[in-house]
Amino acid sequence: MINFQDFLYILRWLLGFLLIGIIFLPFSSYLFKDFRDKGYIFSKILGLAIVSYSLFILGLIKIIKFSEASVFLILIIFLAINYFKNVKNVFLILKKNYKIILFEEALFFVCLFIWSLIRSNLPEINGLEKFMDFGFLNSILRSEYFPPKDMWYTPLAINYYYFGHLITAVVTKLTFIPSFISYNLMI
Repeated sequence: MINFQDFLYILRWLLGFLLIGIIFLPFSSYLFKDFRDKGYIFSKILGLAIVSYSLFILGLIKIIKFSEASVFLILIIFLAINYFKNVKNVFLILKKNYKIILFEEALFFVCLFIWSLIRSNLPEINGLEKFMDFGFLNSILRSEYFPPKDMWYTPLAINYYYFGHLITAVVTKLTFIPSFISYNLMI
């Protein structure tokens, strides 16, 4: 059962997604200008992918370390890029489409809450590839640069695809949620 602290974690996770969605609304509204919501629903997905990939590339060539500060720095850079000439356009989109945007946010919250309620009944990390997933998430969170160290062969890098884990690590650093909680939110 979800207690109050777990509910606060869910809200922080949701607010992290909301922040990314608002930052990337100008970009998604440009790509999906014919959609009724101007692509608001896709702004979170696009934003997460772009921010995660940017951090991956910059960490791979060792320009910036993977940290909370670098996540916020990348978000601020994309905020400046996306809102440079589009501030009035974004407010117009939000004003004109607020009903569908509120519906989409409510639907996202309800689905996240229900799935978190289901997951809270068995939050243990056991079975299938869950140990590996949790290990990858923690390896990414501990690493300064990419590729992260493999948790079984520590001197070596992870020799497996881990971009989904990286996306979770980005949201984990953005929301300051412990990895054992964000792992369950990832699922």
